[in-house]
Amino acid sequence: MKLLASYDIADDGRRERVVKILLDYGQRVQESVFWLEAEEEFLERMRERLAKAIDAKADSLWLVFVCEACVRKLETYGVQAVPVQPECYVV
Repeated sequence: MKLLASYDIADDGRRERVVKILLDYGQRVQESVFWLEAEEEFLERMRERLAKAIDAKADSLWLVFVCEACVRKLETYGVQAVPVQPECYVV
C-alpha cells in the first residue's frame, strides 16, 4: 500500500521519533511529508509504533492511503519528483 504521511509535531523528541519510524517505511519528500509503502502485514506495526510516538492531545499525524490509479495521476512541480520505491526496506 502506498501512503502519504504528514505531521505537525512541536516537540523535537517526539518529532524525531516519528521521523525515524516513517523512514523505516519510506522516504521524506518534504520537511513533514513522507511517501510510504507498506505491505498489509507491516501496516499495523507501523500504526502501533506511530501511536506510541505521538502525544494524541498535542500532535497531528495524517496517513493518507493512495490507490494505484491515484499514483498514476500524481503530479509534482519543482525539485521533488515522484519518489521511486526501492525493492525493499530493512525494518
